[in-house]
Amino acid sequence: MPAASVALARPGNRRLVRVITVFAGVLTFAALLLVAGPASAHDQLLSSDPKDGATLDEPPASITLTFSSAPLDTGIEIVLAGPDGTTARGEDIQVDDEVVTAQLADDLPAGTYDVAWHVVSSDGHPIDGEFSYVVEAAAEPVDEPTDGSTAAATEVPEMSTQEAAPVEEPTDGAAEATTPSELAGDGDGAGVSGLAVTGGILAAVLVVLGVVVMMRRKILENDKLRQANEADPEDPDGDKPNENQPKG
Repeated sequence: MPAASVALARPGNRRLVRVITVFAGVLTFAALLLVAGPASAHDQLLSSDPKDGATLDEPPASITLTFSSAPLDTGIEIVLAGPDGTTARGEDIQVDDEVVTAQLADDLPAGTYDVAWHVVSSDGHPIDGEFSYVVEAAAEPVDEPTDGSTAAATEVPEMSTQEAAPVEEPTDGAAEATTPSELAGDGDGAGVSGLAVTGGILAAVLVVLGVVVMMRRKILENDKLRQANEADPEDPDGDKPNENQPKG
């Protein structure tokens, strides 16, 4: 009777192991999707105004960034590093669907500007990037001297003296402080939640695999018990003497 009960239990246990194994595979596949999916689902910068490498005749009044999807209206930073240690930040930042617009100060000097931007994409992960543009200096009008005018003749040397005045170079500390990527920051840690979810799913997969190992071990024990019962069956009539056997 015990052997029969073990034999009947084996199909059910194996069916349960199959279900648990399939469930563990599904969890593993979902964990891989969560790890690899966000990396390919981040928003991308489609265009900027000014464009990367553009040369402008006058300083822009604003900077516009266009993304593949609407970024979150939080944690947005746009930082400019210009000539002679000039730094500026985008102000009054507005998000209109996929377009982010930041206003700039109107007194920025001419020169080359490196722009570092940082936003939080629609999937909650921070993204950033850089581009640059050049603002050309406007030509300064020069008064042509008239005949018999001594005032104009004295103004020209003064102008040349001003142009030849030495320009103070920024110190190393100022250069470090004006790096666009450092001013923009490294993000607000929005990716921590994704790591926590992935860790939880991997822990669940390990638990399921542990259950599968225990169930397989239990099935092997049941198989050994069934084989032992089949090899040494109990015969309740084997020890009784034959009553019909003639007495000697």
